[in-house]
Amino acid sequence: MGGNLKMVCMAIGALALMACETFDPTDPFASTEDYYNSKSRKELQAMARKGDYEALRRLNDTPLKSLEARVEAGENIAMMQLGWRYDTGYGVKADPVEAARLYRVAAERGDISMAQNNLGCLYRDGRGVIQDYRTAVQLFQMAAAKGNEHAQNNLGWMYERGFGLKRDYVKARYYYERGARARKDFSTGKSLPGQSMAQNNLGRLLRDGLGGKSQPQEAIRWFRKSAAQGNSHAHHNLGLIHEKGIGVKRDVQRALKHYEFAVQKGNPLSLHAMAWLYENGQLVPRNYKLALQYYTLAAENGYTMSMYNLGILFREGRGVKRDLITAADWIQRAAHAGNGYAQAALGEMYEVGEGVSQDFPKAAEWYERAAQQGLTVAQLQLSILHGTGRLGERDLVQSYKWVLLAAHLGNEKTEELRGLLEKEMTDAERVEAVRLARAYRPVPVFEEVRPLRIDRLE
Repeated sequence: MGGNLKMVCMAIGALALMACETFDPTDPFASTEDYYNSKSRKELQAMARKGDYEALRRLNDTPLKSLEARVEAGENIAMMQLGWRYDTGYGVKADPVEAARLYRVAAERGDISMAQNNLGCLYRDGRGVIQDYRTAVQLFQMAAAKGNEHAQNNLGWMYERGFGLKRDYVKARYYYERGARARKDFSTGKSLPGQSMAQNNLGRLLRDGLGGKSQPQEAIRWFRKSAAQGNSHAHHNLGLIHEKGIGVKRDVQRALKHYEFAVQKGNPLSLHAMAWLYENGQLVPRNYKLALQYYTLAAENGYTMSMYNLGILFREGRGVKRDLITAADWIQRAAHAGNGYAQAALGEMYEVGEGVSQDFPKAAEWYERAAQQGLTVAQLQLSILHGTGRLGERDLVQSYKWVLLAAHLGNEKTEELRGLLEKEMTDAERVEAVRLARAYRPVPVFEEVRPLRIDRLE
């Protein structure tokens, strides 16, 4: 089953955190350095008030005591700015509780949209406050209604993921579009290109046909706009576009160029994608040494798909001496972090006693975790364990429930098992199994991807 599980999750599900997007050259590999260098202090201050964090960094000559004095004087903008410092640890020791306090005052007393957005991010992520998706949504809605492009992007992300409200790809696309479009900066009179993460996220939905029909050419246009502002996720997605030949002629060298750019920006997804290319060896010469190196870097950074793939290489002895203990270690790390493919693989390892002691209840536990995320291979294996009595007394209802779900989601190996179960079950058992299957809703785990430590790449 290890081969069946060998899948690569390339879609970006990264949190749409605050970013600085104010540059729109036609070259997606351009730098924003010249753009910011050309700005006067007055222009940087105007950009910072709107939440441009690069502009905030370039105004770092403001002494902390001066900023604190402005806060004491009741200046709401200063509260938002000092909150951001405590939020990010910029020039002070990070303190999300204090950040939340300052954001809340600025949001409530000054009605500052960026403070509302940033406070929403704390509630979304559970930093400095108790995690509360509904409160996060309310704050994002307040800021988005004022035209805050960061909040529009964040609200789109909440709709896409179904956090704090019902999942709605149409509304997600709507808010991404609002955040992504160019607008005029009335404080400077110049045009701003839109929020780069919203542009990237809109590109994903257009590429994948979520919230409307698939439009790969339009997706590429938005990815390019986002990449032109230095967004590493957009570069990663352009790498996928060129690697897979989606809407363009396949060009692996161009894909690698985008991946390498994203990696230098700290994107572990692109490091994983490069590892996959070198492991697979279809579009570039196979190079297990590089694949292992890149997977290890991304895995040690916490990216679970790289942990899983690394575990599979050790399990199958490809490019490295077969080592089931090391394989189990990597797969367990990924499984405990919520990776469904690793959970299914770990279930199989417990089932057959490979790298771990054979343990059918533990196999069922890990299969169920993966099955709850919607992995049909885990659903099928869970059905077999329940149906064969390996967990003790046979449970035909659970067995039939899981085989129905696996069949519904497209697993072709379910027909024979389903037929055998139907011959043994009573009508009441079948009715109950069908009821349970209809009540099932997959609950995927969305991974938060930490940026790579660039010093590890040198």
